[in-house]
Amino acid sequence: METWPMTEARRQLPTLLDKVRDGRWQLIGRRGRREAVVADAAQLAELLGACYPFSPEVFVEEEEVGIYLTELDVHGVGATLQEAEDDLLEAALEYVEDWEDHLYAAPNHRGKVGYVRRLELAGDAAGVRRVLFGEPSAKTPRP
Repeated sequence: METWPMTEARRQLPTLLDKVRDGRWQLIGRRGRREAVVADAAQLAELLGACYPFSPEVFVEEEEVGIYLTELDVHGVGATLQEAEDDLLEAALEYVEDWEDHLYAAPNHRGKVGYVRRLELAGDAAGVRRVLFGEPSAKTPRP
């Protein structure tokens, strides 16, 4: 993996990004230290997906559906599965914001970095929904 000095990386950013597009990750160094990895976002998301899988647990009560996401210690509830998924999606997005704001430094939250980055790389709420729940099947009706 090639290491670029910070000033050279800034000057040659298009060249650096061309190499990344070709599948060759690049390092950026500063003052003799490796500071950053520049990688293809889709490839990184795929790797994070393999290392940080989400396993939402669904609980059905008489009048309520709950979904618990152990990986982030968040949950969603609703009258239907769809409502519970929507609530969990909102809770997960709020967790990502809180993690970036202040939780990243807390010892009991630091280890969730892979899950947080995976959701960040998903792009938007629809992407996060796909990461958490997979692609909905056209044959599977939602309650």
